[in-house]
This record gives sequence, C-alpha cells and structure tokens, in this order.
Amino acid sequence: MNASGYKNPRLADVARVAGVSRATAARALGGYGSVRPDLAAMVEAAAETLGYRGNALARSVSSGRSNTIGVVISDIENPHFARAVRGITDTAQLSGFDVILANTDEKLAAERAAVDVFLAKRVDGLIVASTSRSDSAHLLEVVKMKRPLVLFDEKPDNIQADWVGTNSYADAKQVVKYLTARGHRKIAFISATTKTPTELEAGFPLPVSTIADRVRAIREESADESISYEFLTTAMSSQRTHDVVSELVSRRDRPTALIASYSKLALPAFQAIRELGLSIPRDISLICLDDADWMGVSAPEVSAIAVPAYDLGAKAASVLIDRIRGTSTDVTDHLLPSRFIERASVADLSRPKLTDHV
Repeated sequence: MNASGYKNPRLADVARVAGVSRATAARALGGYGSVRPDLAAMVEAAAETLGYRGNALARSVSSGRSNTIGVVISDIENPHFARAVRGITDTAQLSGFDVILANTDEKLAAERAAVDVFLAKRVDGLIVASTSRSDSAHLLEVVKMKRPLVLFDEKPDNIQADWVGTNSYADAKQVVKYLTARGHRKIAFISATTKTPTELEAGFPLPVSTIADRVRAIREESADESISYEFLTTAMSSQRTHDVVSELVSRRDRPTALIASYSKLALPAFQAIRELGLSIPRDISLICLDDADWMGVSAPEVSAIAVPAYDLGAKAASVLIDRIRGTSTDVTDHLLPSRFIERASVADLSRPKLTDHV
C-alpha cells in the first residue's frame, strides 16, 4: 500500500481522485484523443499521488501506439552492431520511443521468433538486420501487415521496405585498387561463410548480402587488374579464423596481402600471423573492410574501411519513426558513405627494394 492509501491503484481510482470519467483519465494518460489541459493536469497529478503505473499494452490497444521499437540484430558482440544499437536508442529516446532488443546469433529461427514476439507486443515498428537474403517470409509478413519496417545493414531480396546501409561493393573495390596500386599481385579474402571457395568463385548465392557484394567486388576488380586472388571460408569462429589464417601464411606461396571481411576476423588473423613469428606488413599485409578501435592502437596499426555504424543506427531509427508517424511515403534505400583509413599494415611493394653495394 502506498502513501495515498491505495494498494495497486487502478485507472478507475485515478479517475475518481481527479474527478473525471474513466475514459477521460485513459485519454489523458494514454496521450490520445482530446482532453482539456486543466483536466489532463488533474489526471496526471492524481496518477502521481496514487503511484499509478499504466498498462502499456492497454494503452497501445486504446491509442493504437505503443511508442516502442523492436530491433533485431544478428550479433550484439560485434562492435559494429553495438555502435549501431547505440545510435538507434539515442535517436529513438529523443523522439519518445523505447527500444526492445533481440539478438539472434545469426540464427534464422531466432530471427523469426524475435519478429513474432515483437509483433505480439504491438511494437510500432521494426528494425531488422537479417541473417538471410532469400528466406524472409517473416519479413514479407510484416510488410503485408503494413507494420513499419526498416532493413539494416543486410538487404534481403524481394522485400519492399526502407533500407539503411553502406556500399560494401564499392568499399571492397576501393581496397583492391589500393593494394594493386601498392604493387600487390596476389591477395586473399577471408569471410564468415559456410560456402566453399569453389562455390564463391562460381558465384553461388550467399545468404549475407554484404559478403556477397564484397566477394563480387574482389572477383571483378582482381580480374580488371589482372591479379590473382583466393577466397578463404568457414571462418565461423575466432579459433577457426586463427586456424585458416595460420595455414595460409605458413605456405611458401602465400599471398602478399590478406583482406578480412569483418573486424571479428581481423583480430584472430592478426594474432595468428604474429604467433607464427611473421611480421605485418613485411611478411604479409593485412587490411579490413570493417574498422575497430583496436586497429588504431595495434602495432602496426591496421588499415581499414571505417563504416559509420552509429550514424547508420541513428538513420535507421529516424527513418522508422518518420514511417510510424506517417511523414514518409516512398520506400527508399539510404546509403551512408564509408571512408578508408590508411595506416601501417600494408607494404608498398611498388617501390624498388634497396640493395647493398659492396
């Protein structure tokens, strides 16, 4: 029992103390309909005095809005997604929206379950970083329900919804151009996919759109520059990445440069190279398509593509809120620019080597 003498006060109690009808109290506290300012003030004062806590689900049924956004991401331990979620929550809170987060560990079944739960909780809209390009019937259902949806980072096929991301294809091409300009003629690309190198080379469809774009860019740009390349796959964990890279750099015919698709792959790759007593970039160069804080303080510092993760999250939230409020109409792709950060992890093989003269 609280100080007002009411135990578990109800909406009817608030209405009684404020001297208004239950419907008026509901409109005042729910933020819908029309209520005179003086009556609204009386209802709010009564609710505070009684310690009344409204039922969010009941308010959403009455008003048609929950002021809640559901966010589904694939890997919260990935710094990219962690920064993006911060951008989402900061922007949502400024607009009066709460955020509910679900992490799927890149499992499609978990993604479907999370979307179902959020729809059941009557969230006003969804931001989804999907784990599949093609298996997206659950997202199609969201669109059919006319529930606002923003696709984040990954872009599933055949889903007509707003998308926020970067140009992964252009970023990968830029990195290959950079390497070839510095004299590299043999490169490797490591990614987290279960497809075999042969399947990647043959252009097999990949479930993740960003990896698909990067593979295509590396294959096409390498052909344009007449350099050799190879794909390294099955790097689904830190230990597996470590093993794959250790095997690669132990070869006599190892490439001169390794491109890591994500920062979570670049770190175990960096460690594997160092543990074998090899030097970056003297023995092999390392570059990443996803910057991380550690890359700016390692020895050597690692060159990388800086993806604006926080800004991507903020943009996704902004686009979704506009869609919820009905201020946006046309479905749009929102492409944010990345930037290349040149550091010390790539050797310049285009310069002639100095030789000793006797």
